[in-house]
Amino acid sequence: MVYLCIRQTLDWSDEDAFWAQLPAGFAPTVREWNATFGQPYHLFRHRVREIARQNAETLRNVTCLPWNEIPAGALVLPADDDDWFAPEAGEVLEQAHTDECSTVGYHWPASFLEVPLNLGHRIRLWQRRVLPTPPKWICSTNNYAVAKSQAMDTIYDHHIRASRWFWDHPSQVGRLPGHLSLMNRTLASRTSLGMRYADRCKPIGRGRLLRKYREYSVLYQRPLPAALDWSRPYVRMMDDLMQELRPCSAGMG
Repeated sequence: MVYLCIRQTLDWSDEDAFWAQLPAGFAPTVREWNATFGQPYHLFRHRVREIARQNAETLRNVTCLPWNEIPAGALVLPADDDDWFAPEAGEVLEQAHTDECSTVGYHWPASFLEVPLNLGHRIRLWQRRVLPTPPKWICSTNNYAVAKSQAMDTIYDHHIRASRWFWDHPSQVGRLPGHLSLMNRTLASRTSLGMRYADRCKPIGRGRLLRKYREYSVLYQRPLPAALDWSRPYVRMMDDLMQELRPCSAGMG
């Protein structure tokens, strides 16, 4: 059995709980969102999480549990609550772990569904398409798995720390083929909205928020690579959600 461990388990549908846990630096951006769109930020994020939950229900041989309830030695898929996985991800990992029992970390090619964050990010994405540029990190948000142990307690849920551990322990790491996951960086992602650190965020302006909205309104209508065919139902759900998200009259000016 493989375990899916969600880093964040907030009930987005509970508005009071949402505002209580919201970092102070991000609150102005959320207020700008709520003034710009008819659907509040927390309810949009609730819908995004529900799409990911439906994806998780299709995963074979995968159970979702908090880290502290997962048995030692079990394989764990760390993920955010908006990430998606191929239905066979658990089976592939189980087979790999059976054949290579000394391996305690696995990774596979990262796939992203996103709008460039800024000009610099847009240039880097273009460079990756035209040049054989290796990724900055081995592990991104959801393209790796680890066997649970005390050594992984402070590593498993942080992709940069996980990447460094993978680099430092190559003999204990296996690379798997295939596109077993997809990072869905939505319009509501804190990174998309400019929050790079937990304690500070430059509030996004209405004009920039609407420009990003227009880009995201077509993102989920673009063709997918054949390797990501498994994600089509969830892409369609995201497209429907984006079509429902409409600027209110104050946001159209």
